[in-house]
Amino acid sequence: MKRFLCLFAGIIFLFCLHNEALGAPLGAGGFKIGVLDIQKLQQKSRSFQKIKDKLRVKFEALQKKLDEEKNQVMKIEQELQKQSLMLSLDAKEDKERELEKKTRYYKYIYEEYGNEMKYVEFEAMRDFRREIQKVVAEIGKRQGYSMLLEANAVGLIYYKDTIDITDDVIKAYDKAKN
Repeated sequence: MKRFLCLFAGIIFLFCLHNEALGAPLGAGGFKIGVLDIQKLQQKSRSFQKIKDKLRVKFEALQKKLDEEKNQVMKIEQELQKQSLMLSLDAKEDKERELEKKTRYYKYIYEEYGNEMKYVEFEAMRDFRREIQKVVAEIGKRQGYSMLLEANAVGLIYYKDTIDITDDVIKAYDKAKN
């Protein structure tokens, strides 16, 4: 809601500064707007793809550990089913306790790894956003933009391709990361 109100206030500000009938800005120095498509940046940036690949490798390693634990639980479960008639009551109870213990441990690490992956992804995206903000601010200052908007922001329905600075940001970001 806060983003929407800020965007709405920005749009009203633009309309106040721009005289549509005259086709010229009312402000002294003119008004230049740019738009950045974050999704396109994430798809085309080589540096962002490296970040994604690191996350994928970490996720796959954690998933492999989870699969190993799950296989151990399933193995104990199958052993219990196969041997349930042949085991003594005490041995059967021991196997059931072992299964219960392994199942609890599996659930615990499942949650733990899930939380870890969320945290790692959050940290990576936060760092990415910070880096992009620096790059966008630099481009904005260098190219004289008065306002830069995100393409998928609430309320932004249409914009000309000529004000899209995404390709410039991709180049600058990849250059800064290399």
